[in-house]
Amino acid sequence: MAVPGHDARDYEFAVRFNLHIKQVVAAAETPSSASADASSTGSSESGSSESSSSNQALPYCEPGVAVASSSSSSGLDINGLPTAEAKNKVIAWLEQQGIGKRQVNYKLRDWLFARQRYWGEPFPLVYPEGGDGTAVAIPEDQLPLMLPDTDQFKPSGTPESPLAAIDSWVNTTDPATGAHARRETSTMPQWAGSCWYYLRFIDPSNPTALVDKKLENYWMPVDLYVGGAEHAVLHLLYARFWHKVLYDLGVVSSKEPFARLVSQGMILGEVEYCYTVGPDGKPCSEDQEDAVTIKVSELDVDKKGDAYVLKSDPSIRATARAHKMSKSRGNVVNPDDVVEECGGDSLRLYEMFMGPLRDTKASTL
Repeated sequence: MAVPGHDARDYEFAVRFNLHIKQVVAAAETPSSASADASSTGSSESGSSESSSSNQALPYCEPGVAVASSSSSSGLDINGLPTAEAKNKVIAWLEQQGIGKRQVNYKLRDWLFARQRYWGEPFPLVYPEGGDGTAVAIPEDQLPLMLPDTDQFKPSGTPESPLAAIDSWVNTTDPATGAHARRETSTMPQWAGSCWYYLRFIDPSNPTALVDKKLENYWMPVDLYVGGAEHAVLHLLYARFWHKVLYDLGVVSSKEPFARLVSQGMILGEVEYCYTVGPDGKPCSEDQEDAVTIKVSELDVDKKGDAYVLKSDPSIRATARAHKMSKSRGNVVNPDDVVEECGGDSLRLYEMFMGPLRDTKASTL
């Protein structure tokens, strides 16, 4: 960013290489009259620092007021303006000069959106033959683009998805020129549909719009969303991203899709009782590098104070822990088996009374 006074990484770089550090934003409570004085310089570690206030620690990375931010040559002066106002004034000046324009960019980190598989929403894009590789969107009247009916789901033999092997679907024409083109063969990871399912539930049969505006305005936002913690970093994150875009497009009336979130705790597998031994077969600390874990039954341990010990040898302490269910650990409690034996309502009632909704709990089924 090249603002060492207001970015931690830039600041570290400037200090390391003894570069000049100038403050252009001060804390909001700092009087605007305390503008940076070119003659007021101080030392910041090994970097050369120019600060508007001797008490202002750098880097200062929060919103504040602009200081040392005027230019006689351009006529732009944002000194004393709060950060948000200063940004707007600079953008307006850039647009007035014809050298920039206001634009909203959407960014979501670590979102692998293209999948090389059959299932998922196909991208409505084609690549004209002989072109420069730039994708061309198909016309809106050709949407939605449907997946082809096929019973061939095996990999194509290339890095592409199975769709690449279906010639009748992948080979098409450029909507602009009519020349031969090839469809995008990656598919979306189904979040493209599930991210806004709550909107479609409001108006599921509307053939002309995603959702009727009056219905959306009445029902949205969702009052309460109950989902697991793992859900929060997948669907909820993406749904919020999607909703923000739809809000800017004027499709929805609320800035946020969900008014309140409650994350229920995870139900772990049954408690496992274990102790560890070394290569010589003698009990040892579980932190020992070559320790071997031995699992025992609940019937083989006694509780002694806050710990567990082996009944056969009370000098050996055992651990009691519940772990996330997984096939590899062999601790999965299959709800189908419980439903078959006790009924679905019994299982639901048991889960509701296991403890507080938000707490992580060990299964005792």
